[in-house]
Amino acid sequence: MRIMIADTDLARADHINRALQTDPRLRVAGHFSNLTDCYHAVEHRPPAIVLVSAAMAQAIEFEVMTHLFEALSVKWILLGTHRDAEVFNARSRPKRQISSVDPHCAPADLCRNIIASVVRSNSAAPDFRHAPRSGTWDRLFLIGSSTGGVDALMTVLGTMPADCPPVMIVQHTGEGFSAGLARLLDNNCRASVREARDGDLLERGTVLLAPSGRHHMKLDMTRGARCKLVEGPAVSGHRPSVDVLFRSALPVARRCVATILTGMGRDGAEGLLELRRSGAVTLGQNEETSMVYGMPKVAFDIGAVETQHPLSQIGPQMLSSTRGRAA
Repeated sequence: MRIMIADTDLARADHINRALQTDPRLRVAGHFSNLTDCYHAVEHRPPAIVLVSAAMAQAIEFEVMTHLFEALSVKWILLGTHRDAEVFNARSRPKRQISSVDPHCAPADLCRNIIASVVRSNSAAPDFRHAPRSGTWDRLFLIGSSTGGVDALMTVLGTMPADCPPVMIVQHTGEGFSAGLARLLDNNCRASVREARDGDLLERGTVLLAPSGRHHMKLDMTRGARCKLVEGPAVSGHRPSVDVLFRSALPVARRCVATILTGMGRDGAEGLLELRRSGAVTLGQNEETSMVYGMPKVAFDIGAVETQHPLSQIGPQMLSSTRGRAA
């Protein structure tokens, strides 16, 4: 079995590597001290197992990794104690039951525990098909999310039909993760999801995800409703920024349904308030279903959120809003 190790502790990773070499059934295919390199390696040639340190599993970007593992049927195991696994399972949404192995146990025990924990899923991937796109639309969906947003976006987009209104999304994540996230979302919803490019036309059935790291994403109505990527400093502590996206849509606010999902901080709250004051429909995820009730709380507290909903109802509410208000 090919195994990859994701751990910032080089000494521990070396210990694990040497321990696994004692079992001919196991082969270490690489060690990675950051999630970006590990992500690309897994995507390029999926291993059977990825051993992930408890510290790296706590990073926001690791949400994207878990969906990649699921899509490629890669087993991942936490390097830590049984208690570490319990803590991770308790805070993850949706709830997961992940395995753990103690990296400090004897080599023979470590190999035996890794092999024993491998449980493969035979469930078939959902068969989603993209519908032909149309340039005609009378509503635009805008979504902002951060911590916990990957699972939230999977849920919301999973309710969208193939010919849904165009969607623009800013999800806070580490640089280099947005393209992979777009592919994962595309594989799990009916609409067509891709990483946004400057000049992309907004069409029905198309979801544009802001590229991470270097640009803000805006709505540009001067060229027939297109995506515009612009360089600039961080806004509200982020680049891309939800506030920048929301404010760019103010000229067509009455045609917008804007939603703020789980996340830390306040990015998107002020922009959402401006959209609501300009006639947009504004929604927020409720506290009970938010992994981090930060961005939605600030938006709700300042009056930016028209209505709050559980995560499972956000998508249906966005769709029903397209029928409830004149543009």
